[in-house]
Amino acid sequence: MNTIPVPVPYALNALNLPADMAKNPVFQEHEPLVMAELERCLEPEAYASLTDGAEPPSEFLATAAKGAYCFLLLASTLEFLNLKTVGEGIVKVIGLDASHTDLLTGEEIEAFRARLYRRALGSLTSWLSPKGHEIYAMSFPSGTTAGIRIAVI
Repeated sequence: MNTIPVPVPYALNALNLPADMAKNPVFQEHEPLVMAELERCLEPEAYASLTDGAEPPSEFLATAAKGAYCFLLLASTLEFLNLKTVGEGIVKVIGLDASHTDLLTGEEIEAFRARLYRRALGSLTSWLSPKGHEIYAMSFPSGTTAGIRIAVI
C-alpha cells in the first residue's frame, strides 16, 4: 500500500483545518503537484518505497513523509485558499464588529509557504536528494531583515 499521497481528510486533520474543507476540489487538483515536488526532493529509493508499495518504508520515513505531504499540500494551495470569497480565506484579523477582516498579503503567503517547506523538508533531511537539500536551504530567510530602529532625540 502506498504511504503517500494521504487522503484529503487525513491532511486536513493533520493541519488542524476544518473537515468541511475536504469538499473544496483544490486539494485533489494539487495532489499531483505535491507528489511531483516530493519526487523532485527525495532520493529515488525513498520516493519509490513511499509510492510503489513493493518495499515498505521505515516507520520514521513513512511518518515524516505523511507530515511533509500535508505541509506541502497546504503550501501548494495556500494562495488559492486565501482568495477573498464569501466565508472563506485565511483571515488574520477580524474587527470587533466582524465587519472588517484582513486576509494574508502576498508577502505573508510567501513567508508562510517557506515555513511550510522548512517543516516538510526538515523532517525528511535524511532522505533528501541534492535538489531537495537545495530547496530546503532556499526556504530559509536571507538578506536584510527588518530590525529595530533606534533614534536619538
